Order: sequence, then C-alpha cells, then structure tokens
Amino acid sequence: MMRETHDNERPGAGGGKGMLRRAGRALFARRADGGVAGGLISAVLLSSLASLVPLIYHGLLEGGLILIGNLLLWPCLLAAAHRPRWRWPALGLMAALGVNLSASVVSAVYYDSRYGLAFALSSLDTSRSESMAMLFKFPLALIVPLGFFLLALSLANRHGAGLARARLGGGSGIAFVLWMLMLLAGSWQWGRASVPLAITTLSVSPGWNLATTSHAWWEKERFKALMADDYDFGKVTLSPDVPDDAVFVLVIGESQRRDQLSLYGYSRPTTPNLDARRDQLVVFDQAIAPAPQTVLAVPMLSSLMDPRTFSPRYLDANLISLANQAGMHTEWLSRQGLDITSERTWITAIAQRADVARTIMTEYDDGLLDALDEALARKVKGPRLIVLHLYGSHPPASLQYPDSLRYFLTPDSTSPLTDAYDDSIRFTDQVLEGVFQRLEGRHAGVLYLSDHGLEHDPLSDAYVHGGDRPSQAPYRIPLWLWQAGRGPNPEREMVHLREHARQPFASFDLPYLASDWMGIHFSGDKPCLSPWSACYQPRERHPVLDQLGRLNFFEDLPSDFLARPLAPGAEELEEAVEATTRLLESPDGLLDSASDGASSARAQSSGVTARETSAPITLSPPSLPSETPKD
Repeated sequence: MMRETHDNERPGAGGGKGMLRRAGRALFARRADGGVAGGLISAVLLSSLASLVPLIYHGLLEGGLILIGNLLLWPCLLAAAHRPRWRWPALGLMAALGVNLSASVVSAVYYDSRYGLAFALSSLDTSRSESMAMLFKFPLALIVPLGFFLLALSLANRHGAGLARARLGGGSGIAFVLWMLMLLAGSWQWGRASVPLAITTLSVSPGWNLATTSHAWWEKERFKALMADDYDFGKVTLSPDVPDDAVFVLVIGESQRRDQLSLYGYSRPTTPNLDARRDQLVVFDQAIAPAPQTVLAVPMLSSLMDPRTFSPRYLDANLISLANQAGMHTEWLSRQGLDITSERTWITAIAQRADVARTIMTEYDDGLLDALDEALARKVKGPRLIVLHLYGSHPPASLQYPDSLRYFLTPDSTSPLTDAYDDSIRFTDQVLEGVFQRLEGRHAGVLYLSDHGLEHDPLSDAYVHGGDRPSQAPYRIPLWLWQAGRGPNPEREMVHLREHARQPFASFDLPYLASDWMGIHFSGDKPCLSPWSACYQPRERHPVLDQLGRLNFFEDLPSDFLARPLAPGAEELEEAVEATTRLLESPDGLLDSASDGASSARAQSSGVTARETSAPITLSPPSLPSETPKD
C-alpha cells in the first residue's frame, strides 16, 4: 500500500513516460478486433491523402488513375500488416509511399509545381552539403513521410485485422495487379516511345514519383555511353589575332534574377562594382535562359543543343571540347559541390573535358579567387579558357555569403528573404570585382551569365526555382561581357557587339557568341546565331523548357509568378464547378449549347473555319554543327 501511495505521489518523469507508453499502445498496438468497415474507411482515407496532390497538380485524368490504384492497393497493405509473413514488406512499402508523397508535397508547397524531371535530376546530383541545406529549408521533406507512415501504421494496426479476416486484402491485391497490367497495356499503346515502358506505367501508379526518379536515373546512365569520345567539330581554327597569352574567363552564375541587379536598374545597390565599371561592359538587356533549373540550363548554354534538341546525345558537342580542338588550354573550376573528378552528371560530363577540372570545396564563392590565382600562375601553351561555376544566389540565399557581409538583411528586416537574396547578389558582385582585378593588365576578358533566375512570390517573399507552370521571371537573366586595357578583341568589335546587345538573346546560343569572342571558327558554324555577327537577327520566339522537360515559348509565358495559371486539376475542378453552377442557374443553357454546336457544324461543312488565335510556330534548324545528328 505504501509503495502504491509512493508511485502516486511521483507523477513527474515516470508518469510522463507512462503516459507516452499508454498513448503509443493506444495508437500503434495491433488489435485483432478491428472491423471491415473501419478497415475500408482507413483505406479510403489513406488513398485520398496519397492522391490529393496528383489530383491537383497532374490533372483529374492522371490523378484519377493514381487514386484508383491507391484504392486498390491500400486495403491489401492494411490487411498484410496482420499477416506475419507479409507484415514487414507491407510496412516497407508504406514507408516508400510516404517518401513518394513527400516529394510531391514539397514540390507543391514550396514550388507550386509537380515533382518533375529537373527536380529528380537535381536530387540525384546533389551534394551532401546541398542536401542538408535543402532539408533545412524544406522541413516538410522529413515531416511528411514520417507523419504519413505513422498514420498508416496506426490505422493498419487498429483496423487492418477486419480486412484480413474477410480476406479482402488478397482480393484487393489481385485487383491491383490486374489494374497495373491494364496500365501497362495502355502505356504500350499510348506511351512515349522515347521513355521505357515501365516508367510510363509507373507514372500513373501509386508510386508515380518513382517513375520520375527512374526516368532521371535512366537519363543519367544513358549518357555515359555517349561521352566516350570528343565530338568532331570538323575544321577548327583559331584567329591569328588572338594573343598566345590571352585569358578568357567564362563565369556561370547561379539563380540570379536580372531585375534585382542595380546594373539593370534595380533601386537597391546590389552591384556597386559592376555599376562603377559600366562603361567597360557590354550589357545584354534581354538575355533569356533555356530552362529554370541548373541541371537543364547549364548543359544547353555550354553545348550546341537547345530546348528542341535537348538530349544527352549532344552533350559531347560542347564549348570545352571546341576550345580543346582549337588548341586552347581549358580549366573548369566549380563551387557547385559535386566532385567533378568522380561524379557523372550532365554538367560534370562537360567539365571533365577540360585539361584541369576541379571542385573548390570552400564555404563561399570567394574561394574561387584563390583557384583562379593558381590557374593564372600555371605555365601553359597558348590562350586559355577558364570557366568559373559559382554557387551564387542558390536558395537559401542567406547561406551563400558571410554574415559579416550582410548589407540589406538586418534583425529588423520586413522582407528577410528578399534582403538575403539581394545580399547574395551583392556578394557575387564583390567576387566578380576580384576576378577583374586579377585580369587587369592582361589580354583578358570576362563573359558572365546566370544559368537561370528564380520565381518570386511577393505574398510569401519566397524565392524558388521555376516549376511546371513557370512565368517569364526565372528565364530573365543577366549577361554581360567585360574587357579593359589590352583586351583580346579590338574595341571596334566591342562597339559592334553593343549594337546587338539591346536585342533579345537566347543563352543556349552562348557557344556561338563565346566562340566568336575567343576567335574560334569551326565547320557547321552558324555565325548569324552570334550577336557578334553582322548578319545576326534575334529569334522572334525563344523555346524554353520547364522543369518537367516540356517545350514552351518564353513569349507565351505569363509575366510573373502571380499571373501563372492554376494547376491542371485545380483548373479542371474550377471549370466543372462553374459549368455546374451555370447549369443549375439556367437549365435551358444546354439547349443553347446544342444549338451553338449545330451552327458550328454547319459552318465547318460549308468550309468556314474558326480564326486561329496565334500564328503557327516557325522554328529555325536545330543549333547543331550539322543537320544530321551524331550517332
């Protein structure tokens, strides 16, 4: 009795632990008395949660197929949790479906987009430090899979026994397998020939994001066999006017929005050093990125492929290989985090072509300045091309520069994300000034551009990569060229270049501009794609890719983040609600609609066609050295 009284008098730590144990048993202890109704309700609940994001972001058709698959799969999983031989495989699959859902939730919440090819490639290619930064920025990536798995485990333990006793799990499993076979047959009939059949089938299954990740992995593996040899550019010549000691520095920035550089008229002094050197620069006012993601953009701006010919098969026709064949010494110095010497990505595949390829493992981009000093001190023969790949303003921007160099971000900031982003641009400006100072007095020049910009949601002040419904904002990038003193190009050519710099320029044509800049000419060269050329004509329409790898045109995109259309499923639901509302308000509208349809049919039969809302798209030949693709 005294022991019992003693325990009751200590409700502290022991009582708390006991409460947790009781809550754990209540939530997760297996119960053999679960009913069929509770099991079915649990299956419907989990299926609905798992399918909500694809219903909104993939559209009602594709999302509906995913929902059907979930409705067939989850009764099987809940019942399998009460079968000893199937319990652990079922729990493993539940955890995997939680991770699958997490990818879509993170893409939807932070990017207002579905999880696509560019996101998957970035996930596969990311470094450990970047992964930790992303987890710090996106806590839902950990919360969602854990929370979903615990919910599924609790419902399975409490309500799955009824499904197991009624043998509904086995029937549901058989129905799910038959459903997947039907999807496989449909994929074989209507799937894309360029993508393996299994990937097309998985894209409308309960593991829909596994299809996207598998596609990214397949693309990564596929290009390895295509990069064994350098592309043969044919006859490659280097202008005799280029001095042997000339230094060409190509700087690839990261995630810079053109409209937030004071060089382009931004109200804040984000680029004071560039502003001071404005007279030494050729500033391109309307440069357009080919994609809103690094993994898609950098391969296009550094090789001869473009959004219409985007494929790993063209990666070997790149700027580094061209400079090598022209007899130049080449170096690629990167601060992107991946080890260039060991990692095999679309970007490192190009970087590895350089005579010297290094990843600079420093905390900030100013570590590239020491690497540049080493490169300039290296004894080489002939002109040299040095590529500096910055980490720039990659989200989260507050991690891309030292706290001691905060300028806009203060404890009292009302827009801390914008302030941090502007600070990162100002820090890049400081790094670039260090590049200029190291090159002054040499036969040297710098060509700078950002790989892409970012979307900015003014309501949340968030800066994110462009998604599957991008605006024009992440494609508007800064691009400029600098030389001073004994520059490698005559001043008369710089004056000529300035005349074209005011016109739109597609950055996937950068190799043609850069080759003219370096004095390189090659077989199949298309001089009219370079603003350096007298015959240059800017493209009337600029093809771009979204993060799913789909072809769009910059001119057709909405102007900013808030002007973007709704997600496909949300738009379809909105249209359905509006149509239902009209029908309820005026049932006679159906007769009017039928009458309009009949009138339209009569007009077509008489040879009258509706006026097209836009002119047909006319594209120039693919930007490749020859019209016949290389095998």
